Amino acid sequence: MLSPIISGAPGRLRSGDIGTRPGSVPATTTTNVIDGLPPSHRGRRFPDELLISRDPQRFNTLLNQQITAVQRASDYLGETEVALRQLARPLDSEKRYRQLQRARQWVARRTLLTGGTIDRNFQPCLDRPARVIFQCPPLQALLFTEQREVITFALGEGTFRHWSSLVIEPEMPLTQRIFALNRVLGQSHIWCHYELAEQRLLFTVPEDRWALLSHWAVRGGGVCFPADSLTLLQPQPLLSFEQQLQALLTGEPGAITLTAEQAVRHLQHERQKLYASRQQVDNQLEQRPARLDAAKAQSLAEHLRVQLAGYRGEYRGLNQALACQANLPLALVCQLVDSR
Repeated sequence: MLSPIISGAPGRLRSGDIGTRPGSVPATTTTNVIDGLPPSHRGRRFPDELLISRDPQRFNTLLNQQITAVQRASDYLGETEVALRQLARPLDSEKRYRQLQRARQWVARRTLLTGGTIDRNFQPCLDRPARVIFQCPPLQALLFTEQREVITFALGEGTFRHWSSLVIEPEMPLTQRIFALNRVLGQSHIWCHYELAEQRLLFTVPEDRWALLSHWAVRGGGVCFPADSLTLLQPQPLLSFEQQLQALLTGEPGAITLTAEQAVRHLQHERQKLYASRQQVDNQLEQRPARLDAAKAQSLAEHLRVQLAGYRGEYRGLNQALACQANLPLALVCQLVDSR
C-alpha cells in the first residue's frame, strides 16, 4: 500500500536554543546537543525522510509532491489489477463473494484512496484535476441556430445561484460560438469542445463540482429555450471505465461491456504511463547536485547557529523578516540584499 505521506514532524526552534540573552545560560555546543539526543535521533540520516521514501532533499516540496502523486496513482492501479487477477482464480462461492465485495468497495473509494490522481477512466491526472466528461444535447442547438438569442445560465439554488449570459448572433461561426460558451461557462469551471468525428458537443467539469450540475439551468429568448422560465439541464456523463468495472464486479445482466482481460490490459497500459512519469522524475533526481555529507551539513548548521546567536534573542524578528520575503518579488528581495 501507500507509503506514509509524512514520516515525522519537524522540531520547532526556540529562541533560547539558538542564542544567548542577557542573564541567560550560554548556548551549548553542537557536541553536547548531539550527545543529548536519544539513540533514535542519533541514527537518523541527513536530510530528513521525505514525504515518501525517496532520495531528494525533504525541503524540495514540489518534487516530493510529484513523486507522491505518481506513487499513489501507481499503487492504486496495481492493487486494482491484483484484485482482478485474484478473481480470475478458481474460488468457492463464499470467497468469491467476499472478494467481489472488497473489489467493489475498493473501486468506489477511488477518489479518497488516490487523492484525485486517478480519474473516472482510471487514467493518471497528475497535473490536472480529475474531470467528468459529459454531454448535454439541448445545448447543441446553440451551435446551429440562425436567430439572435440571449442565453442565461444559472448554476446553484436560490440566492446561491451563479448567473452568466452570452449572446448568440446569426453570423457567428461555429468556433466563435464555442469560444463564447467557454468564456461564459468557464466561470463555473465548465468547458466544452465540439467533437467532429461524432458531431456532438462535449463538456468537462472537475469531479468535485459534478454534483453541482444537478441544479444547472438555462433561460433563452424563446428560440432555443423559453424566455419566461428556467429550463433544467440534465447533463449525461459518458460511460466511464469505472462504471464498466463496477458493472463487471456486480455482474449486472446486459450491462457488462467490459471483460476482466480488457480491464487488466487497460490498467497495465495506464501503469506504463505512470512508469514513464516516474522515469522523468528519476532523471530530475539524477541531475540534482550532489547531496551534502554529514560533515558539511554540520558545518553549515553551526554557521547558521552563530549567525542567529548574533541577534541576541531577536529570533522572532528575524523569522518575520524571512517570512516577509515570500510576499515580495524576487527582484525586490535581491535589490534589498545587495543594497547593503
